[in-house]
Amino acid sequence: MDFQYDGQSVSQGRQNQRRAREQPTTFGKLGGADSTQPSTKLDEPAQRMAGQLGGRLLEYLQNPVEQQRTDQWEQRFALSNDGAQFNQAKMGISPQ
Repeated sequence: MDFQYDGQSVSQGRQNQRRAREQPTTFGKLGGADSTQPSTKLDEPAQRMAGQLGGRLLEYLQNPVEQQRTDQWEQRFALSNDGAQFNQAKMGISPQ
């Protein structure tokens, strides 16, 4: 019989044979994997991915004084010319 195998399959088979000789049992393998790479560093705290805007939002939600200050600023901005243009653009109204 003449078998035709591609080089990658032969290489993978030889690699599996070498691993089987080195570690004949599955004891100590994580999920049957020969080697694992953790996706995160477990010795470091998780990093917040919200950025500066997320911190600002938390401050707004948790601090009533900051919430009142921000709401007042938004009301005053809406009364300005720039605020009126911004709100018109946001709602899809053509400028007059």
